[in-house]
Amino acid sequence: MTGLSLVFTAGVTVFDEEALRRAACAQAAREGLSKESWVSLRQGMASDLIMLLDPGSIPGAGFEIRHSVCEANGDDA
Repeated sequence: MTGLSLVFTAGVTVFDEEALRRAACAQAAREGLSKESWVSLRQGMASDLIMLLDPGSIPGAGFEIRHSVCEANGDDA
């Protein structure tokens, strides 16, 4: 394994917060978290985005995401 680290930044516009919440909850369940566990870990929309966009290690892809951060900007932040 090499020591190469990359930073990836993406701008995301959320147009349906409820759909995002439901999708993140479903993804958490697929990853083995109970609904209660996910609710206790979730800290709002930023957690939902990280759950959906940060898959961690993808078998055979040759990389893993070791850390993720989501910052909210805008009217509802």
